[in-house]
Order: sequence, then structure tokens, then C-alpha cells
Amino acid sequence: MVTGYALYERIRDRFISMTLSDPNNILAGAFADLDSGNLKSSPDEVSESKSEVRNEFSVRRASLDDSLMLESIEREAFPGMTPVTRIERDLTRQNGLYLAAIRGWHLEEQELGPRFAIATKAEKEDESFTARMRRNVDRYVLDRVSRPKLSADYIAGFVGLWFVLDEAHIVIIGLRESDRRKGIGEQLLISALEQSIENDSRVMTLEVRESNAAAIELYRKYGFQNVGLRRRYYSDNGENAVIMTTPPIQSDDYQKMFTGLIEQHADKWGWVSRPGFAAPEGWVEEVPEEPETPTEDGGDAVEDEVKSAVDTDVDTGTDSADEDETED
Repeated sequence: MVTGYALYERIRDRFISMTLSDPNNILAGAFADLDSGNLKSSPDEVSESKSEVRNEFSVRRASLDDSLMLESIEREAFPGMTPVTRIERDLTRQNGLYLAAIRGWHLEEQELGPRFAIATKAEKEDESFTARMRRNVDRYVLDRVSRPKLSADYIAGFVGLWFVLDEAHIVIIGLRESDRRKGIGEQLLISALEQSIENDSRVMTLEVRESNAAAIELYRKYGFQNVGLRRRYYSDNGENAVIMTTPPIQSDDYQKMFTGLIEQHADKWGWVSRPGFAAPEGWVEEVPEEPETPTEDGGDAVEDEVKSAVDTDVDTGTDSADEDETED
């Protein structure tokens, strides 16, 4: 009768003898490790943490100077519902807060003019004769005569909050299509929750399209639960909105869970500079070169493609009465 270990030795010897299919003797090394009890994870199973690496994007409070860029993202995110929110009004609300995910302008984005930068993706990709003529007139005539004032930063996405009594409510969240699947939408949600905790809000609420499974999954990851339904809430197609809310965000249990999720996000995407967030210990800020930004008196300006999303980056679709909202 062949014992278990004898059978193991036969199988091992057979594999080691297969030199043609194992020219680098990888299997022999693996069995040697097994014999010695020195088991190692394969490279594919080990993912290097990026928590000490700074993400290209950061989050800051949005201002009125950002309104054109925010509105361009909103038009892309909610093409059938424009205007979804009154962004300029909300930016000055005493109980409102808008956060923007930003980076510096890339050189290639500074060639097509500010009107191209605030166009929707559909407008940029329209190859009809009329659309191409309009883009040329914008770039070579109107941008020089009356140059739109753009943000000093490229904005990838934004989230809008209202603080009402003891609740924080997400009224809108949107992301450019070209910047989806980079962890930005989730970071905006993290930053919104951080600011709500700092504001002493008890819970956070939002509405999301009933069909937006990806966004609902992301929200549930952060503790949101379905608490109701607003029927025919979305004006573009009459779709229902799912009302979601968190458990008490000031509780120890929630804080522990939230801290773990923040660390997971940093491990995957790198740490993100944001309001109230300290850099990792020992991290030294590198002084970047002064970025070129669109100016009002000359120089070519910026360009970029746009759309919506919440991270996963998915479309979240959150709305509010006359304030619509979505997302990753």
C-alpha cells in the first residue's frame, strides 16, 4: 500500500523530471520550499500598497471660480436633466459645501481653448460640419475676444452637500468619463463623509437611480441602506429614486469601519490630499514646477473630456427635488 507521503514523492519526482516543460526548474524549487515548509505567496497574490504614494488628484473646496467647470461636468452627467442644480447659488449657500477633485492642467489640454474645455463629451466628438465650424469659431475667434474664466485647476469631478439639521445630504455627485475607474468617485464620497463627520452631522442621506446597481453597491460598502423610494423622481425618464442613509456616522462602530475603508482606498490608489487630512508620517512634499493655467489675456487654454460618475467610478445618479445628483 502506497502511503500518502510516498505518493507525494512519486508525483514530485515526476514533475521535477519534466525539464522540457519546466526549463527554469521552477517546480523543483516550489517542491523544495514545500519540503522545508517555506511557503511563499505568488507575485500575483501580493499587491504592493500605495498608501505612501501621493495620488495625482487632490480634493479641495470648490469656489465660484470653478462654476463653469462644474456645470460642464453636470451637463455631461445629466444630459436630459440640465440644469440639475443651481451650482452658483449652492456654492454660496451657508449650509452648502461643494468639494472638487483636482489636478494640474496637462500641457496637451492647453491647446484647444477654454470653450472646448467646458464642452460636453458629445459636443467634442460631434464631427458634423456645423459642430466643427463652431469649435473653430470658438477657438480662433470667441476665445480671443471674450475668454471664459476657468478654474486654475483641472477638475475631474465634484460632490455637493447640504447640511440640514442633523443630516448631511448629497445633492449631486459627478465625474468626467475620462477620469472614471481611478478611485476618484469613491474619494469624493470619502471626503463628503469626512466633512459631514467634522460638521457633527448624525447621518448622511442621498437618492440614487433604482437601476444604478454599481453606485448602490458602492454606497452599501460605506454603510448606506435603502430606506425608501421616490417614485418617478428623475425627470428625464421617470425612473424611481432609491433613498439611502447611513447608520450614525459619529458612532465608534461606523468610525472603525470608515477608517478601514479609507486605508483600503489609499492602499489601492495612493493617499489623497484633502481638507483636514494630514500626509503620511515621513512624507516630504516635492515642490512642483509652476503649472501653466488658462489665462484671460492670451496663451492657449485647456481641454478635456467630460462625463459623470461615482467611483467605482460609476454613475451614481442622485437627485433632489430640483437638485439632481448621481454618480461612479
